[in-house]
Amino acid sequence: MKVSLIDVDKTTKRIEVILPKEKVQDIREKTIDEIRKKVRIRGFRPGKVPRALVLSYYSDLIEEETKRKVIDETISSALEKANVDPLVRPIVDFIETEDGEGYVMDCEVIPELEIKEYKGIEVEVKKADVKDDEIVERLESLRNMHALIREKEKDDQARFGDVAIIKYRGYLDGKPLKEAGTDFYPLELGKGMFLPEFENAIVGMKKGEERDVEIDFPLDYPDKEVAGKRVLFKVTLKELKEKVLPELSDEFAKDLSFQNLEALKEGIKESIKKEKEALRREYIYRTVIDKILDGIEIPIPPRYLNKRIEDVLEDFKEKTKDSNLLKEEEEKLREEVERRVKEELKEEIVLINVAKKEAIEVSDEELISEIKKIADEMKRSYEEVRSFFEKNGLLGYIRSKVLLRKTKDFLIEQAQPKEIP
Repeated sequence: MKVSLIDVDKTTKRIEVILPKEKVQDIREKTIDEIRKKVRIRGFRPGKVPRALVLSYYSDLIEEETKRKVIDETISSALEKANVDPLVRPIVDFIETEDGEGYVMDCEVIPELEIKEYKGIEVEVKKADVKDDEIVERLESLRNMHALIREKEKDDQARFGDVAIIKYRGYLDGKPLKEAGTDFYPLELGKGMFLPEFENAIVGMKKGEERDVEIDFPLDYPDKEVAGKRVLFKVTLKELKEKVLPELSDEFAKDLSFQNLEALKEGIKESIKKEKEALRREYIYRTVIDKILDGIEIPIPPRYLNKRIEDVLEDFKEKTKDSNLLKEEEEKLREEVERRVKEELKEEIVLINVAKKEAIEVSDEELISEIKKIADEMKRSYEEVRSFFEKNGLLGYIRSKVLLRKTKDFLIEQAQPKEIP
């Protein structure tokens, strides 16, 4: 088998594969024999149809199957010999030369880039210090999460911080507004879920009380039906509950699996610090990758781009089976998906080029570790998850995912962070 390689452009490599005519003819003869055993023609017993008749009746099928077998039997070794890893299935055309028969395949590949500056890039970042008020704020959030909600006394008035169960209806020019009302809505006063004027009007109400509330909606309000208009809301306070926050104590900390209150505060401090460090690393990476992307032109393989777009759209359609998009909405969605996928691909192409230049690879141990991590998250056995990936040809995807992450970490580590107040 003779394999030759031609660079068509930065994203396409053309591989010519020529086999000796005898080899192709041998595959063709085997194909004829297989078809001859399967076909049924009146007047002949199965497997006894004359060869000439099979050639006459099934010539197109014979050639089609011969070409398919030629590809199936040689494509892997041809790609390996040419050292080409196609992003999508190659486009194949069959050819016949004086030396033999074979095919030409156009393969879309990751383009090679000349990235000059990607190490030692200076990035201004804030220190990952944790302030006392951040710990206090997190503690208050925990208290709210574990608060006891209890019914208030009948004559108690609604206050900020209370949970008001309300029934309300909106009216514009005396007519009910669609989707502007409900018989049961738990509203925590002071959280800003509704317009301030609405919440302020509920403060002071008692259980069972009814009140008319007029709201002047701003001109730039998202709902054009009420923007710039006065709407009347008829509100009934059906129930009134209060939040009773737990006391900050060692007992509260123990309920959250900490030894005491000081240990809880230390745990919160460590958690906030990890969050800030993660954000800091992400900011460093984004600054570095944006600087790289800004300095080079990156060609994108068109068929691979289209495949990625279609995958995203298919996933969206699967998740929103009941969603009926208008044609204009579909076009807008596709444009947005294409824009996002292009940005993702540019980033991936840069990372793959850096990985190649720095000889960053994924070992079998790292691949196994990643699969184990996925298996733990899915609460499945390693063997089960590995088998699924192998059957569906996804091991390469997992390896690529780890490679991109390793290269991203490499770029972060090579940056020069400059801490600022």
